[in-house]
Amino acid sequence: MITGRTLRDKAIDSFGLAEAGIALVALDQLLKVANLGEDDNTSDLFDAEDWDSVVETVVSNLEGKGSQAELAAVQAKLMVWRMVYRLEKLSGNHLASEPEPAELLPTRAAYAPVDLGSTFLRGCLYYSVQTLVSTPHVVDGVAQAGSESIDVVVVRSDRTLLNVIETKSTKGRQSHICRLTDGTLLQKPPIAGFQSTWSWDSIQRYLANDYTPQSLRHLAKRVYQHLHAKVWLPDPDDYWVLTFSCITSYVQAIFDAVPLILLNGEGGTGKSDLGKAMTDVSCNAVMIGKTSPSSMIRLMDEAKGLVVIDDLESIGARASGAGRESFSEMVQVLKVSYKKASANKVITNDRKKTEIVNFFGVKIVSNTTGVDRILGTRMIQISTQLIPKDQLDPFLARHELSSDELHTLRNELHCWAFDHVNDVSNGYRNLFGASADREQEIAAPLRVLAKLSGLAEAEQAIERSLEKQTERKITFRSATDALAYVIEQCAREGARTISVVEVMLRLRQAMGQKPIKGKPLVWMKPEWVSKKLRELGWVSASAGRKNLYGYQMRILGISDDKRLEVGALTKEARSNDAFCKGCLECPFRNYGCEIMPYRVKREGL
Repeated sequence: MITGRTLRDKAIDSFGLAEAGIALVALDQLLKVANLGEDDNTSDLFDAEDWDSVVETVVSNLEGKGSQAELAAVQAKLMVWRMVYRLEKLSGNHLASEPEPAELLPTRAAYAPVDLGSTFLRGCLYYSVQTLVSTPHVVDGVAQAGSESIDVVVVRSDRTLLNVIETKSTKGRQSHICRLTDGTLLQKPPIAGFQSTWSWDSIQRYLANDYTPQSLRHLAKRVYQHLHAKVWLPDPDDYWVLTFSCITSYVQAIFDAVPLILLNGEGGTGKSDLGKAMTDVSCNAVMIGKTSPSSMIRLMDEAKGLVVIDDLESIGARASGAGRESFSEMVQVLKVSYKKASANKVITNDRKKTEIVNFFGVKIVSNTTGVDRILGTRMIQISTQLIPKDQLDPFLARHELSSDELHTLRNELHCWAFDHVNDVSNGYRNLFGASADREQEIAAPLRVLAKLSGLAEAEQAIERSLEKQTERKITFRSATDALAYVIEQCAREGARTISVVEVMLRLRQAMGQKPIKGKPLVWMKPEWVSKKLRELGWVSASAGRKNLYGYQMRILGISDDKRLEVGALTKEARSNDAFCKGCLECPFRNYGCEIMPYRVKREGL
């Protein structure tokens, strides 16, 4: 028989000295509600089918006698007491003089613990948070200085607050087996540190369903607004890719694969600023700068959210000897960290013990020189550039969010994520659940969330940006190599004649470089383009000129032999002005388009 007294004797072992006080208060209140004495059998109480209503009664009886945090602590301790009761019941220690029923014999099951930061279990997401628990001490009716401790609790996306317990072996020793009070087995105790982005006040309102839900449409626009105001990007479509990458971090455990983003550009073009801006609006975001590879691996494992790796070259340059080997290993880890199934690794920690670390999650990597070919094929590439002088004033007029607005936005995103787990999961499984293509896998979260937002402009921008990835992932040793690629692509699209200005615009885009006023690079001059196309054998003859919105385009004929060589001889012909589709959606608008001033003058934007 398990009595109240039996359980009281286990308070310190089960909760620790700092937590035992409030745990005993919770137990006393529970026994009071059930009208049980210390020596009465508690089996009917803890095995009751209406257990949840009993807990609610205990908490409601204490309303007005403590803060919401204290009431939440009592509720959490009651859940743990039930687990303590069940473990004591399984141990059989209370049945020394009775025959042991068959149902109390030891059972054996598969040991399959989960990593809490990347698990999507039974249709729920989980979030770990640190809380400060203060236990008052009263001696002879006089309040004395109490005890305080840090307690990590876990929020489940069905508005349930869970505690973490470490069970004991049959010999009463620590088993090092961690569970949540809903029975979930954990690989290791959850960590909630400095990078936590969901405030305790907001969590309490979520648990009590006492807040005003925001639409994803509204939240996404505010994330976009913040990123748009912090850094200038040459391709406006990329802002929406980054916006929904940030939002993905709040629900990333639902997906089998998530985006890896490469910020690529020269020094001083805003890569670090953009990474910092993304941490402002992402879940549990951490920015890793000049540190050792081993520290980076530890931070990636602890974050359980979006990770920004700023200036990957400098981290590799700092490593030497064993550190260089560790850096190489970390890069290998990055290559598989986008996919949940491959994002685990067994390492030896500082205490010389093996440990499973988990790297799954959205990552942003900035690099001036790009990344190696294999890693690059698994990333969505975003280019950064120096802001043009004519864009400076409009950029400075953009409105960024304040610290308080960012704090509120993160809390609202957390609440939205936990409220819409089923919507995200169903949208993902219906649209992309069976996708095996790597590019489709990493883009799926962006497409699902953009669709859920109802923002048509965001969906269209993401698709346009993804279409450009093939060209962005190609690196050229020289402008001549890039020119050969550009003209071949035009021929494959059906071009039989081509304007020099189109080739120039595509070449700038391929090289990721816009014109420099007063000091044009040699390969940006139309004379160089025409000469090289002839040297490469692509141009058969001049085809005259064509007026387009007042701009005189020089037209060149493409060699039939070259068109035959690339399998485009029978391709349906396309117009030599097909590239000019309108200034608002023009992919070349940020590459100094020579036609744009003429067309804007004629039509306006």
